[in-house]
Amino acid sequence: MAGRSPAGLGRLEDSWRRSGAPGAAVAFLTDQGRAQEKVCLGVSSGSTSVSEATTFDAASLTKPFFARYVLELAAAGDLELEEPLAAQVDFAEFGAAPDPRLRLLTPAMVLSHHTGFPNWRPDGSLLRLDATPGETFGYSGEGFQLLLKALQNRRGAPQVLAELEGLLRRLGMTRSSFVDHPDPDRAVAHDPAGNPLPAVPRVKLGAYGNLDTCLDDYVRFVTSTFWGDAAAAVRESMTRPYSEGREGGRTLGWGWWSRSDGQQVLWQNGDNPGFKHLVLVTPSAGEALVVFTNGDAGLAITDAASAWFRAAGVR
Repeated sequence: MAGRSPAGLGRLEDSWRRSGAPGAAVAFLTDQGRAQEKVCLGVSSGSTSVSEATTFDAASLTKPFFARYVLELAAAGDLELEEPLAAQVDFAEFGAAPDPRLRLLTPAMVLSHHTGFPNWRPDGSLLRLDATPGETFGYSGEGFQLLLKALQNRRGAPQVLAELEGLLRRLGMTRSSFVDHPDPDRAVAHDPAGNPLPAVPRVKLGAYGNLDTCLDDYVRFVTSTFWGDAAAAVRESMTRPYSEGREGGRTLGWGWWSRSDGQQVLWQNGDNPGFKHLVLVTPSAGEALVVFTNGDAGLAITDAASAWFRAAGVR
């Protein structure tokens, strides 16, 4: 974006310098993504500088992308968002404790985090409901994996992976993948003290959070989804509140809250060991903020970004 940087840019750079996070990649989008400013700070690994093409473990920024895939299936008539998942998945095989309420689970409950599941079951334990599905919000990676399993059972695991990778290609996300492959420009995770963490091998497809992506690619996803070629039904599901509370709620795929000027802000954070990310989108204002960091200390940057965006957006 030509001209003066957004007012909060200096504050985010200061937050990064104070945080101790090794690197960060930030994009500011205005004018429905047509105007963009991207700022890359620090290093991805060793002495390699972060760039717009540096790939990061996207962590839970995977979830909105998976949600778009599911919503596209629904828009094409290949899936019913309110159809019980019980017909497509064996709950016992998935490791869930017997509970008649499991029959209530639907894709819409998964995408809005209303499954009643915890985020993750304790190691070695059965997955148990903490609440009746549909009644209350509870963030859950388990729910996303359950929906993935249902789709794999229905469509075939190879086809689901091919369709996810196909969506990446269709959106021009050429450096992004759900499959491990060597990348010389891949960000290394770092602990709070800035020490590098060992890479975690990918052993299975994870709808909850194992997309690899870069700043440029995720910007393409955001721009396409809210102001580009996404189907109207997909965009509506991602912006229409599924649940509402005093300070916001959930859509199908995103959290939301109201900015100080009353406009809806959609959000999703990413939080894996050594990676802390944040995406904020104000669809009606045509604005978005995308932040990737490769350190646990990156929480200081994402917290500062959230406070700034909540107050005034990127202008």
